Amino acid sequence: MFTMKKVLVSVILALCALARPEAQDGKVVFKIQPLEAAGTSPEEARLLETLIYAYFSDKSDVIVLPPEGERAEGGPADEAYIERNPDYFIKTSLYPENDSSVFELVVSDASSRELSRQKISRKTTKDIALDMHNIVNAAFEWRDDSQEAPEAPDAELIVPEKLFGLWSGDTGIKLIRILPNGKAFAFFSSGVNMMLSYRIENNTLLISQVSPNNENFYYPLPLPIAKVLVKEAEPIRWEFMLYDNENLLRGSRIETTVEFEDYEKIVIRHNSVRKSEWNKLPH
Repeated sequence: MFTMKKVLVSVILALCALARPEAQDGKVVFKIQPLEAAGTSPEEARLLETLIYAYFSDKSDVIVLPPEGERAEGGPADEAYIERNPDYFIKTSLYPENDSSVFELVVSDASSRELSRQKISRKTTKDIALDMHNIVNAAFEWRDDSQEAPEAPDAELIVPEKLFGLWSGDTGIKLIRILPNGKAFAFFSSGVNMMLSYRIENNTLLISQVSPNNENFYYPLPLPIAKVLVKEAEPIRWEFMLYDNENLLRGSRIETTVEFEDYEKIVIRHNSVRKSEWNKLPH
């Protein structure tokens, strides 16, 4: 059994093929190129590629295009992919070196000017996967440091009928369908569905998990950890306000996270909060 570093993992982590709608004003497009990983198993390469995609997709003001081949798996959301040239490219590689695995991530602009390069060496590919969130955040610092935070726009009035339809943009979830009468469904990248309920209070959209916990909600966490979360995790909740001409839900996702080491030292943390955005897909 490999030795895991201590790591904080979101309840619903990453192997996802998140579909993104047409780019909004102020958003830039990142294109992820296929992972160069000679000698690596397809399963390990797939894990790293999709984690990279998921964590870059978490950035609120960017659109991320997956590696070639991912679009065919997007199902109904394929038509929502934008048709414009990328502003930036993400190149990644994995190779063995001195009994370890070396991972490199390079961000460059459309003129091939290098903007960020991250390189780490770990004993196993799984150790690299556990560090991927930190790697992506470090690779993105050049942009965070170079831009001033825009003034927050005023929230728009939430009209229930304007919410009905398909939304995308949450980690681990391909699509969300909001229905009348306070009902909604989340379609996970792992292939399972979650029933949701919602209500509007003080012009805030409050969404809650209704379905009982399922191991597939927590993929790709190791199965022993997922089984713990099935028993311990509280329902996921979202709190959103409406923006961008009724096309953007922005707010917080409140969930249970887990901290673990070697499958044994497991710490459950309830009410962990992170930023979340859903983008409405065209009809």
